[in-house]
Amino acid sequence: MPDTRAHEGGPVACLAEIAGPDGIVLREHDTSGIPAPFSSSVFVLPPGTTTDVDVHQVVETWFVGAGEGHVEYAGASHPVRTGDSFHFATCRPHRVRNTGNGPLTVFSVWWSA
Repeated sequence: MPDTRAHEGGPVACLAEIAGPDGIVLREHDTSGIPAPFSSSVFVLPPGTTTDVDVHQVVETWFVGAGEGHVEYAGASHPVRTGDSFHFATCRPHRVRNTGNGPLTVFSVWWSA
């Protein structure tokens, strides 16, 4: 079980920015200094781009901070836009496509199932 003592609070740094295909940018958060039971990141997709299919052992939730797109999950395409969230069960393929005219910004949180 992680150390759950009180933390002073303050900003959480980002690890090195990772530039992906088609201009997609990923920024993982460095939560190593806080007793968080989860990991998190932000990724930004330019218009017309799609993330690679992702499959993993963790449970994940996405929160759309800006833009609009379609999440492909469980054999269907689901529209999402600013303010929406989407939850993924473990070991289920998923990805998102930016269908809007501006950047699609997604905040991701994941944890062990």
